[in-house]
Amino acid sequence: MARSPAIDEPRRIRARMITVHTQFLSHFKEIAGTEQDSFALDTPLVSELAHRIADRYGPRMQAVLIDPDTADLNDRGTMFVDAKGRRIEMDDTLADGDVITFMMGIAGG
Repeated sequence: MARSPAIDEPRRIRARMITVHTQFLSHFKEIAGTEQDSFALDTPLVSELAHRIADRYGPRMQAVLIDPDTADLNDRGTMFVDAKGRRIEMDDTLADGDVITFMMGIAGG
């Protein structure tokens, strides 16, 4: 019995582009020169968003955004939160329409 060509074809996962919105506060706003931006992402991961932001805004943004020693989000005085106020990490998944806020942490007590 002949197999269907559809069975022989490799399965392909179709990536759906998503749009993620960013809010830049404090030093991030100063570097970006804007308070808000949007990014179309092929891969819905924070890591892709971080690299796209660094590519768009240059080495100063990369320095405050990505820790050069770990390649993770820089946690030295910075906060990256979703619309629900949760801290995000590089391997977190994003959804279409998500808003991510980038801000400098403020020490207090």
